[in-house]
This record gives sequence, structure tokens and C-alpha cells, in this order.
Amino acid sequence: MSKYLMNKLIHHVNMNEAAEKQYASAPQEFVETWEKTQKLTFTPEEREALATKDYGKLYALGAHPFTLWSFTEAVWVHEIPREELVKDYKEKAAQAGYPNFKT
Repeated sequence: MSKYLMNKLIHHVNMNEAAEKQYASAPQEFVETWEKTQKLTFTPEEREALATKDYGKLYALGAHPFTLWSFTEAVWVHEIPREELVKDYKEKAAQAGYPNFKT
């Protein structure tokens, strides 16, 4: 697993408005293109979770909860009302328990 690379992509999308728009509109293409520019690679599970915008799975895989929430909110808030998003995020995080967030 490359938690570092997964968190790096999440941070990049959080900090770059153009990347956020690209990711939100075509997540699988964004992930594949971005990964080609990196020295490390995602595991298939990480790649799938990023490509499908599965914040519950990303949390379970050890994505940093603070940056993951910002990422989730930025990417999903236009599709799901914020109150529902917060509730769903908390439920999925609770299901995963306390993952190992160390990179």
C-alpha cells in the first residue's frame, strides 16, 4: 500500500482548484494520468477507491481523516446535501474503526 501516494493525491486535489474540477468530472482518468507522473504506484484497491470517489474505502485504507474530509466535501458537496454527506462520512468512518494512518 502507498498511503503516502494516496494522501498526496488527496492533498493535491484539495489544494488545486483545477485538479479538483478535473478529478470531480473524470476521477478514473484523473487518477490514471496523475499516477503516471509519480515515482510510486497505487495498489489496485487504492486506485479503485480513488477512481470511484469512495471516501469510506479511502478512510479504511488509511487516508488521513482531516485531508480526506476536505477532499470528500469538495468533491461530493455538489452532489449530496452537506448534512447527508457528513452523516454518511461519519457512518463509513465508524465502520472502518481506527485504521493505521501512518505512511
